[in-house]
Amino acid sequence: MSSSVKFAISIPDKEFKELEAFRKKKGVSRSKLILEAIKLWKETKERERLIRIYEEGYKRLPENLRDIEAWEKASLSVLSQEDW
Repeated sequence: MSSSVKFAISIPDKEFKELEAFRKKKGVSRSKLILEAIKLWKETKERERLIRIYEEGYKRLPENLRDIEAWEKASLSVLSQEDW
């Protein structure tokens, strides 16, 4: 089991009351709530990073009309064989 570290933070009273109400409703500790918030923040930042990489790559090498037409034709061919 990994070790834990205690730390103190200051947040506005309104946000504290909202967090307290939320965590009590969910039945979780402050530590669990903050840990889940940190995990969600990290996942969001990673997703944003991957989207930026995708967008930069797309800008460098965008689709051309011939590729789009070929993909449409292939899709229609495959999808027309499906039982709808």
